[in-house]
Amino acid sequence: MTEEVAKRLEALNKKLQNFLDNPWIMRTKPFHVVGDVYFVGNNYVSSFLIASEEGLILIDTAFAESAYLLFDGIRALGFNPADIRCLFLSHGHFDHCGAARLIHEYSGCEIFLGKEDHMFFTERPDLILFENHVPRFTIHRAYDYDKPMDFGNVVITPVHTPGHTPGTTSFFIETRHGGKIVICAMHGGLGLNGLSKDELRDNRLPESLQQEYLDSLLALQKKKVDVVLASHAHQYNMLERAALDDGSGEVFLDKENGWYKMLDKNIESIREMM
Repeated sequence: MTEEVAKRLEALNKKLQNFLDNPWIMRTKPFHVVGDVYFVGNNYVSSFLIASEEGLILIDTAFAESAYLLFDGIRALGFNPADIRCLFLSHGHFDHCGAARLIHEYSGCEIFLGKEDHMFFTERPDLILFENHVPRFTIHRAYDYDKPMDFGNVVITPVHTPGHTPGTTSFFIETRHGGKIVICAMHGGLGLNGLSKDELRDNRLPESLQQEYLDSLLALQKKKVDVVLASHAHQYNMLERAALDDGSGEVFLDKENGWYKMLDKNIESIREMM
């Protein structure tokens, strides 16, 4: 591993350890995005709640240590965490799946994860990162990428977008807003951490993940997106947008081709890395 990569990883690990030691510093106010979609995450990593006719759907859980913030946020919006029926995990890193077991034990929900990341919880727990902070949980189902999931008032299409991890999954959510159907999209893992050749080699992962990441970004750029849901709020200034929302949700509508621009920035970065 190069000195540059090692320093970057050391800084990231220090930041994450601070969150684990002091989870309350991540507290942020939950908010309605558009339609049946709500933000219930924290100021570092996002979680999204979807109120479907077949029960609540949660996308990502953040840390186990911050689970009480997640539960507080869900309740503050008038929902009951016990009504969560499906937990969709974008990938197997600890900051996205850390509270999965707690949520399952509380609600009895089914847990979904891309099949290529299942190995994180069998033979490769080192890939979870901070694996000792993730109470082990049962993965009930893998995504069927060929079949949109219809929940009545909401349709969710999972898309395999490998790179950040082998099984990273992105989500396209059709919901009704302002009298029409809008498409909300969340890329499951934009981060390039772990994608350098040194890191892939050290983690015993194929270098082909770089090309798969690039290819999936290029494919996603072509999709129509009305609302960008960032898996880490800073990727699309979600918290700043929420502060400006007048209750109409218009501030979240992508009127500046933000989805394309967000992905384009990472396309440029991965090409430089390659």
